[in-house]
Amino acid sequence: MNPVIFAKQFADVVRRLHQQGVTPDDPQLFLKFQNAYQNVLGGAVDQRASQIDIDLADLEEQTQADIIRDNVLAVSALYYAAQLEELKFFQVADKIAEQFEAGQVPISRGLGGESIYRYIRAAPNRFTESDRRGFYARAFGFAQGSVDEQLPNREFSDLWIRFLSSVSILNRESASAFGLRRSLTPLQMFKNARDLAVNASLHGYGVVHFAAVELQDLIRKLLDLMSYPEVLAAYGVPDPWALVERISGAFLGGAVNGVRQRTLATSGYRILQWLAANQQLLADPYGAASNYDITVQAPDLISYVERWLAVTGTGDTALDKYFEPVSVSAQPTIPTMQMQGIPDLLKGVLPKMNGIGTIPGLQGLAPALPNIAPAKA
Repeated sequence: MNPVIFAKQFADVVRRLHQQGVTPDDPQLFLKFQNAYQNVLGGAVDQRASQIDIDLADLEEQTQADIIRDNVLAVSALYYAAQLEELKFFQVADKIAEQFEAGQVPISRGLGGESIYRYIRAAPNRFTESDRRGFYARAFGFAQGSVDEQLPNREFSDLWIRFLSSVSILNRESASAFGLRRSLTPLQMFKNARDLAVNASLHGYGVVHFAAVELQDLIRKLLDLMSYPEVLAAYGVPDPWALVERISGAFLGGAVNGVRQRTLATSGYRILQWLAANQQLLADPYGAASNYDITVQAPDLISYVERWLAVTGTGDTALDKYFEPVSVSAQPTIPTMQMQGIPDLLKGVLPKMNGIGTIPGLQGLAPALPNIAPAKA
């Protein structure tokens, strides 16, 4: 019976001969080959410990499944809508419909009137304000009004400000003089980014996908409704945002800072979409991320982060406090069905972590899916 030698064994034999400096014209080549072959087969006691073949699996190889891109995109749409909710955008639309139905505004049949009429007729098929606020609480932990959400996202605000702070600090230190010891590395920034992306992905399952698409469509229709000349003329305003401000101030308890909310909406939604677009990079934060130059490779991200921090009045003291990554003891990547059995223990618990609730803007945020057009300031 002829002996059998496997390709891997033969490669190991050749590797050993090469390490020993054996040449093809070595007069003892046959003996040295036999000796190396016996060692590979484990027949010799000498150098037995070196025969152990250890080749463990790469634990990061499949981690892109921890971040579901579509989930993060859906959450970005809710973020956009949540900021418009704070702006009273949807409430203004309801007030216009209410006054139109009561005949209190001089709007007759036309494109504007038809749009308002269709909005009124479609009311039974839309999410209510309570429904929308429930989605915001589930995705971001926002405590907006009376919301009966069993599982609010209590970690989002902390992870959000840590990521934004790390981007801002890394950008500033990258632009500073070389040779100085930096307090933050690209890997640490990506650790914060990954933590936030995993959290957003976790809270983007289920009905959030459908709510995101529906709210995106609703926002577009309402912007069209509020842009018709007859609607603007009825309230004596030049554009939709002036209309929101006037109706909010006159009928809804006071107007909100529209520039601030629109900036939060656009910036926040773009930041979340950056996370979704860089899913593969975040899945392997110790690979290409180690040489990542944020000022060159992510100038748009820096711009949106700085806008968000500026409009919320987040100063250097807060950035210095929150930019460092933290160890996350538990980081689920898929919904835990067992949690449905303990809703009463979590009800009413919203983000109050390490003073995060005191940072302006963290109780109101918003974005949208890739094809949503951000509101023009």
